[in-house]
Amino acid sequence: MSRNVPTGQLVGGLIEYAIWFAVGAYFAWFRPRRIRKAVEAGKISEEESRARLKKISPLLGYLVMLLAIAFAVSEFI
Repeated sequence: MSRNVPTGQLVGGLIEYAIWFAVGAYFAWFRPRRIRKAVEAGKISEEESRARLKKISPLLGYLVMLLAIAFAVSEFI
């Protein structure tokens, strides 16, 4: 089926899924690291860091990355 997809649509779709994957990576890896560094620097308390991580869980980031991969594979294969 991927042979029937126009090149522009293929590239556009891959860029879209790359952006979704990057958003998921931010929530799963980079945001918790930033919060942990803020705690170590004394800018926020441990309780405040737990509250921030509860609002948007890192698990949501993994889910977004998994969905981006699944949709990309299902669309282009």
